[in-house]
Amino acid sequence: MRLHTLIPGRMLNRLRNRLPKSIVLVLLLFLLSLPLSAVEIVSVELERVMSASDVNQFISTLYDGYERPDAKSSVNVYLMMMRTMHPSGVPTDVRVQIFIPQVSERVIHGSYLFTAGSTGLVNVCRASREHEAGIRWGLYRAHVLSYAGQGFIGILPDYMGYEDWDLLQPYFYAESEARVIDDAMEAVDRWLRDGGLGDDPNLPSLPRGLSGMTRVAAGYSQGGHAVFAAADRAASQPASIRLNGVIGYGPTTDIGDLFQEYPSVGPMIVEVFSTIYGASVFDPYQVLRREWADSLEYDVTRQCVGGIQHYYPGTAEELYEPSFLASLRAGTLMQTHPLIGYILHENQTGRTAHGIPALICQGTNDIVVDKSTQDRVVEEMRAVGNPVQYVIYEGSRHDTRQIAFPDVVAWIESLGSHQ
Repeated sequence: MRLHTLIPGRMLNRLRNRLPKSIVLVLLLFLLSLPLSAVEIVSVELERVMSASDVNQFISTLYDGYERPDAKSSVNVYLMMMRTMHPSGVPTDVRVQIFIPQVSERVIHGSYLFTAGSTGLVNVCRASREHEAGIRWGLYRAHVLSYAGQGFIGILPDYMGYEDWDLLQPYFYAESEARVIDDAMEAVDRWLRDGGLGDDPNLPSLPRGLSGMTRVAAGYSQGGHAVFAAADRAASQPASIRLNGVIGYGPTTDIGDLFQEYPSVGPMIVEVFSTIYGASVFDPYQVLRREWADSLEYDVTRQCVGGIQHYYPGTAEELYEPSFLASLRAGTLMQTHPLIGYILHENQTGRTAHGIPALICQGTNDIVVDKSTQDRVVEEMRAVGNPVQYVIYEGSRHDTRQIAFPDVVAWIESLGSHQ
């Protein structure tokens, strides 16, 4: 299984032989920034109606050990299929779960779009399959239902690539993560404006779509990388769906940090980047030890994240090519591995002066992104002028979604008071 390479490797090899590296990097950035086609709504269907007690029962497992936020209303659950553009240039469908609380429009608190943590690269690993298969990757549907039960319009898109067996999820590729968020917001907004909810008296009347309400995008782990990618590109969003805030639960916004602190998910990024940019540019053998690079494609496409975490070594020294790891730790990738270093830098998120208020929820016992690393990230975001509220939960591990729930609701409501 290989997805189509965005920039053919032979072409890049010719360019590398004829042009200075600086010119190749500029051209690469230009090609990756070319505009893609607008999102298309393929279908929308009502999946089910959940009473408040149904919602409470569904989310109870997620809040085991925490105070469960009791639903205040019933929720209509819709499944939308939207068509967007994969970085390979191939149109691809994306599932978007939509949760509409049965309240009047005056009671709607805003829209809450959520992007999931790592689940895997292929179709069987898509987050929308989690509740169907009885898998526990992050209980993501339960998480968004928690907010819908409080009066938020919930939006839960998969990442792109899952609906085509010839494609991979563009894992940690910032441009595609941002596109999924923007396209899901645009598609839901258009569907609401076009009367997608019909004339059901139990549902809000939203002829203005998402316009006029507080719009936030939240993400856990990889999802935090995604929502900050969307924030970086906020200037290109139409005003009617432009984000008012972003929320990161243990967000992993720097791939270099992730390689070092939670190395087992790194091979998925290496495989995806080698297919998007071309193996001649992002060479797996320059990043991974040979024993892991030799079977990389097979290994990362035959299992989801749980299997991958157990399959690959838990230490960076066992997994990564020694000279790459030494340079990564020394901060000298731009000198020793310039193309790879440039690509990792371009896929860092949240460091542009986007100006969107952010909330970062971090546990002190996080084993994926260390608190000291997140401290530095927050400083970097603030240094470029971005307003970041940083909340630390003593004793919490990587998943801060449950413990942070009341703080997040209060923060979103405070955004609305400043609009």
